[in-house]
Amino acid sequence: MTDNVDAKTKVALLDALGNAKRFTQKLQERKEKQLWKKVEFPCSLYDALSRLTKNELDQIRRNYQFKGLSALKKAELASELSKSIPITFKMIVDLLDQDRYDRIKKIVKHSGVIADNGLPVAAVETYMSYSLLFPGITGRKRVLFMPTELIGVFESHDDGELRAKVRRNTEWIQLAHGLLHYFGVMDIWHLMQKIEELTEKPVDRVDFLRVLHASCDFYKAICPASFGFRDSRVFDAEKILDEQHARPDVDDYPFTKSQLMRAADPNYVDETPQINALMNFLVSEYHISDQERTELIKQIIAIIQTDANPSKVIQFLQTRMDFPSFAFVQALLAKVTNVYNHTRQGALKGHTPHEVFQKEKRHLKPVPDQPLAPIRSQTPIFGKPSTSNTTTHHKVGRNDPCPCGSGKKYKKCCGRS
Repeated sequence: MTDNVDAKTKVALLDALGNAKRFTQKLQERKEKQLWKKVEFPCSLYDALSRLTKNELDQIRRNYQFKGLSALKKAELASELSKSIPITFKMIVDLLDQDRYDRIKKIVKHSGVIADNGLPVAAVETYMSYSLLFPGITGRKRVLFMPTELIGVFESHDDGELRAKVRRNTEWIQLAHGLLHYFGVMDIWHLMQKIEELTEKPVDRVDFLRVLHASCDFYKAICPASFGFRDSRVFDAEKILDEQHARPDVDDYPFTKSQLMRAADPNYVDETPQINALMNFLVSEYHISDQERTELIKQIIAIIQTDANPSKVIQFLQTRMDFPSFAFVQALLAKVTNVYNHTRQGALKGHTPHEVFQKEKRHLKPVPDQPLAPIRSQTPIFGKPSTSNTTTHHKVGRNDPCPCGSGKKYKKCCGRS
């Protein structure tokens, strides 16, 4: 009976996933059709703006912080923006980092038009929302272009002072991404203080905030918050802040500039000996590709860094694979616990539980290894284990404490239906 229900559930889930993918694909195709329209060159700023929707024009208005234009109709708004943008375009250019500067420079070098090289739709929309570039089709080819008026503004502003700002902005953004990767959340003054220490240069608050807010739109790695900024993986930022404030005797971990620059890379994976041991254990039991392995590491580290509860890792893995035996789960818990104790956490100001344990054993210690009763498996993604263990399972009552160490009842944690 259970096998039949599981099979039906699996089929239903696969159908739902397929429908969701098809719906997403249709939305993507519709968005691309609206985005990529025929364009004739040379193209003025007004002509480029006239091709946009009212919502897209409003987003440009908001990014430029133009006042008193919200009530205008589309044609009127396009006209006003075409007059105001060239006057303030230098301020937008001053927010560029090296990657965006290089892309704009390439377009200007090629008379304002280059072939689209597969830039994601979301990225194209963001560039467009700052009027840095616009998408179009000419001769059946997709292109990215800059209106003629803005090419002139950029060329007149592209000097040594701008390039120095670009280098500064790049450093600010990368260090902020790296710091928030480890701290999870930081208020503005804390973030500025750290960057001043690392760069050994003063940080202007207004410039810093404008640069970082614009980078949030482009890279999505960090997000603005009421108190400052948070890593995009963090959902309960206030919880992490409260935990940081509850440990006044714990100093910030002294990250080096190179450590933070590495962590700023979107593809960065901190493969510690402990996480490698866990993955080797899983790979020995399940059929996991290299790509799946990398994604698992990222997800496991993200869970620990943002939730700081190893039981969440067990629950996450439970949704991905069948647990064959009680002995297997015990071994898995030991390895997950070891990863947890050696993973840097925002709540611990970038330290690992093991490091903090060495400094204040009375207040905080790593999660102890403990026996764990078998957890009910859900529909696996990686399939059956490549090897089979047949250890006797030990029954856990639904109202008993969950053996994963979360402190919740089993029925409300790993035994949840």
